[in-house]
Amino acid sequence: MLFKLLKYDFRAMWKQFSLIWGAALVLALVNRFSIFWDVDDHVIGLSDTTASGITIFAFIAVLAAMFVIAIGFVVNRFSKGLLGNEGYLMHTLPVRPWELVLSKLICGTVTWIGCGVVALLSPFIMAPVNWLELIQFSFWSEAFRGIFHGVMKHPGVLVLLAEFCLVILSLLVLFIASMYLAMAVGHLFSRHRQLISVAVFIGLYILIVNIYGRVFSVRFVQALMNMATVNVYGSMLTASAIMLIPAAAFLAVVCWILENKLNLE
Repeated sequence: MLFKLLKYDFRAMWKQFSLIWGAALVLALVNRFSIFWDVDDHVIGLSDTTASGITIFAFIAVLAAMFVIAIGFVVNRFSKGLLGNEGYLMHTLPVRPWELVLSKLICGTVTWIGCGVVALLSPFIMAPVNWLELIQFSFWSEAFRGIFHGVMKHPGVLVLLAEFCLVILSLLVLFIASMYLAMAVGHLFSRHRQLISVAVFIGLYILIVNIYGRVFSVRFVQALMNMATVNVYGSMLTASAIMLIPAAAFLAVVCWILENKLNLE
């Protein structure tokens, strides 16, 4: 049943973000030709026309709107889908609350990852490179050969990259779990739910920052981090674990509220 919930959530995500993701990439491609152009076969110049200024402003505006919409999407999918009118339908399904929460969490995390990929990919599309060379097979064969030799010479790079991605993923999960808990706590009140949810989220942020500041000041944890850094990469695993532990606690409280304190009236 979890996969059906994910299918439903991902369909909603695609309907909302396919247009803005595509718009960001198209504007990046437009900026490639409006800001940079080939003066001759070998020289690339920089445009100072009004059109290039408009297109770059539109590109920045779309990227900013993309992340704002991503926050709204995560909030609305949880608040309206589980705490609002749609909750009447969702909570009649033969699923446990943790499955509903996990589906929203996975979809929200993938949404933010997609926005991050688009934001990182756009500058490469805008770069003044020779695209005719990029689409040639010889270019990619040489590129992959160089990457393969580099990885074989330094295999720890893949481990480092994987652990860095895990840190980013853990941070996203903690951020979304904090929003879910804030909304769930705010829903316990009959009035001013949105205001209370915002206040709870700010309180959770301050609490997490203070706790992390105290935790990392403890000699035991500092010693643990020093031991982890002996392997160079272990410190990021420790950081990921420290972020995922409170995230799991937040999600557990959310599931308990949905199962025992839910009031859709």
